[in-house]
Amino acid sequence: MKRARISLIPCRSLIFLFFIKSILYSFDPLVPESGSHFADTAIAPHIRCYLSQNLAPHARNILNEARIITSLYNAWFGPAPFPEIVIVDKGLINADTTVAENTVIIQPPVPFTRLFERHLAKEIARIWFDGKKSNEPFLSFGLPAYCASRYLETVYDDGNLLDLPAPIPFLSKIPDLYLHQVYFYVFGVNNLTKSLDQYEEKPPDGFTINTLESQTVLLLKVLEEELGKEVIDSGIRRFRHSAKTVPAFLACLSATSGPEKEVLINRLFRQDGSQDLRVERVFRQGENVVINLKARTKLNFPIEVKTVFADKSFRIDTVNLGKTQVIFPTEKKVKQVLLEPKNRVLETDRWNNFYPRKITFRPIFALPDFEAYQIFYGPWFWYDNYRGFQPGIWFQGRRFIDAGPVRGEHNWTLIQNYASKKSDWHTGISYQTPVLFYPKRLRLYIAADNSFRDRGIKTYFTAEIGHPFRLPKNEIQFGYRLYELIDTTGRDSRAWNRARTAEIRARLFRTHKYPFFSCRHELIFSQGLKPLLSEYNYSKISLEENLIISPFKPLSLSLRLFAGAIKGNVPLQERFYLSGGLSYTNAEPISWAYEGMASGQEHWHYDGDVNCRGYYGLYRSGRFAYGINIHLVPPPELGFPFSLIQPFFDLGNVADSLNQSEFFKPVLDAGIRLKLGPLYADFPIWKSAPEPNENQFAFRWSLGFKLTGLVPGL
Repeated sequence: MKRARISLIPCRSLIFLFFIKSILYSFDPLVPESGSHFADTAIAPHIRCYLSQNLAPHARNILNEARIITSLYNAWFGPAPFPEIVIVDKGLINADTTVAENTVIIQPPVPFTRLFERHLAKEIARIWFDGKKSNEPFLSFGLPAYCASRYLETVYDDGNLLDLPAPIPFLSKIPDLYLHQVYFYVFGVNNLTKSLDQYEEKPPDGFTINTLESQTVLLLKVLEEELGKEVIDSGIRRFRHSAKTVPAFLACLSATSGPEKEVLINRLFRQDGSQDLRVERVFRQGENVVINLKARTKLNFPIEVKTVFADKSFRIDTVNLGKTQVIFPTEKKVKQVLLEPKNRVLETDRWNNFYPRKITFRPIFALPDFEAYQIFYGPWFWYDNYRGFQPGIWFQGRRFIDAGPVRGEHNWTLIQNYASKKSDWHTGISYQTPVLFYPKRLRLYIAADNSFRDRGIKTYFTAEIGHPFRLPKNEIQFGYRLYELIDTTGRDSRAWNRARTAEIRARLFRTHKYPFFSCRHELIFSQGLKPLLSEYNYSKISLEENLIISPFKPLSLSLRLFAGAIKGNVPLQERFYLSGGLSYTNAEPISWAYEGMASGQEHWHYDGDVNCRGYYGLYRSGRFAYGINIHLVPPPELGFPFSLIQPFFDLGNVADSLNQSEFFKPVLDAGIRLKLGPLYADFPIWKSAPEPNENQFAFRWSLGFKLTGLVPGL
């Protein structure tokens, strides 16, 4: 369905355009002293907008979208409860302002997406169903989310979530329903879902709201298939005049669909998302085909089993999973079995509903699939002046994505490439999967790498403790690493030497937040042991503290503290460095460094160790180290580009002994960081201890990428 074009200048209406000064609307308590007023009063409900100068250029689109939304809601659910709807820019309202029930608060649109329309449709739906004054979460959040999903689907068809100037193969067809499936999957695998009539009044956080919204949308989509949209709409119109509870909503649906559907409606809609259906085994037993089925808990309604045979014929049987073995008397060869093809059961793991398991092959990339194991492939190519051309290929397999609170399984990557100058191959492989996921998230990770330059293996377990979406966050990591550098070409000899190290490593990580500051603590202990194939015996410990302090909002200060010590015989690459880490860490996932203009610690940078950035490329190192790094974080209100500029100041030192007098006399530097999300560039300008024949204002630069930049406040 194409979007309708609605004129902002109806024949019998007066429309205010452009910037209306405060004297024209000073009597409206919602409107501040500056802004713009736009209105469309053609058809009830009338739409009135009060927008700041930032949103004023979008006024035509906002009024147009609001008119389409209200027209559709009028047709589906009956007339609006108010003759007028007021849309107000959030930037124009103070925190202590009381808004009317017919008021929609909006934020700036997100480029290349329809998230703004999605938000606008939800907020208008809350007005339609009295959700703004209700303490019933289903009414305030669940039902409006379904209405917004219906709107996007009706106006934009399936590819309704992104608004891209040109189609991108794997992104052009993302529907709003897919986003709800992702939300439900993430919350479901963390055991955070429950029946919709069990959610408490006033959900405590955004994650609970997202869970509620996604469950409601998915369940009502199931009922759409069972009852039809007309029955759903009729039930919602009846519901608007009844008690505002989940049981009342189900009673209204039952009344419009007939008493024979009442049991099915109640059982389908009251699912809590904890079910898991599975096709366990398919085999022949004499002249029969035997299909073993399993459910995590006993189902209280029958499900369907679709069996596809080798001759492309199929049959659909309705079974009750009170018993787990179903026997089909047939001599045909079974090609495929699909458990619950209509997807009426709210479950996270749909992969095991198929026999055989579904596998898809995709070039380069595709969105995560909820029903198939995905295998990707693509070319690899690189060039540098000491390895020459490096053509290759990579493969990757995954069952969804496995990271943090998102549970995937059996994720692996294989890369194979050839170095022309060295006439040698490089092979790398990694694998990870959850061992346990609920209530504690324990993962296994294994990786191996072999080339003419270096080789090694590492394996470790990572356990995440605590609520998956709330602070504090605790992580414990324990593992073994073997690394051997066999060719130092392209490595600076001041920091790297040919060596083989093997160590047992433990890492403790904790993140928490208080009203005026947030903290991240990281304690790492490594023990190098010759019996574990190491050429060195050493003990290494380091402590890192990261704090974001906000004494006066919106001004923030980032403070990093570091201290470390090493005992025993240690290779150069395991020492502490004044100018930053030698290799990537969890916070710095950059995995390459080359000589010259892109060498480690000169232009591609790894946050680590003392991190005095004015000393890039000098490779001063020691067994003992301490450092302090300070950033001034400007408020976003400054706008581009000033909000990207972060002045910094570093101090610290390294030494081989605590008795060295120079160790406790820190070296200093200062400069500017430009930061955009996870990307940053550091420009140290001044340092206190220049090299011989070097000015204190020697200019350097480096680039970096920080995953923690994606997490607000950390």
